[in-house]
Amino acid sequence: MPIKGVVFDFNGTLVRDGQLHNIAWLEFLKKYNIPLGDPKEAESLHGRTNHEILNLIFGRQLSADEATTLGEEKEAIYRRLCIETRLELMPGAVELFQWLQENNIPSTIATASDKENVDFYFEFFPLNRFFDRKKVVYNDGSFPGKPHPALFLEAIRRLGIPASQVLVFEDSSNGILAAERAGCRKIIVVEAHHQDYSAWNYPKIETFNDLDYRLFT
Repeated sequence: MPIKGVVFDFNGTLVRDGQLHNIAWLEFLKKYNIPLGDPKEAESLHGRTNHEILNLIFGRQLSADEATTLGEEKEAIYRRLCIETRLELMPGAVELFQWLQENNIPSTIATASDKENVDFYFEFFPLNRFFDRKKVVYNDGSFPGKPHPALFLEAIRRLGIPASQVLVFEDSSNGILAAERAGCRKIIVVEAHHQDYSAWNYPKIETFNDLDYRLFT
């Protein structure tokens, strides 16, 4: 059965921005005199919402308003870094987007990023050339973060395609688990530096230039 739709994670998958997030968190944590956890602990946070991450960092359950204010503070640092470093889409991503359009294969994004970041991405790259903004799923406060499958399930629902016919691109362990739990037919891992993917037997690529397009047939 051929693949009928594609769902992309964003951070770490369509952009190699992990280090920018790390730098932004460091700057944020320094302001609040909070020590940085070890690398394995930091890796376990990938794919989670800022509210979930901030609860862990501060060691208590933050109110929605408090988490929103603190999360936006950190994300403003991150967006500044994106601009300063002239962040680009992953090599081969634009070519893949164009190929999907030409072959009438719908695609969307499912990300734990918040609305402000998604708005920023659509303007900065710009993504409206390739994606329907209304079908993009992001952290609006109503979805738990990955590894819960909610973000992917909603993205699949918006595509209107059974999960069994959907391909997911992911880079984080939490995201891979979320895609599995959503019942997606196929998962391709976009390899991030210093992450261990030995638990999964999925195809792996470093950039979208490595993608074998025959998988769609």
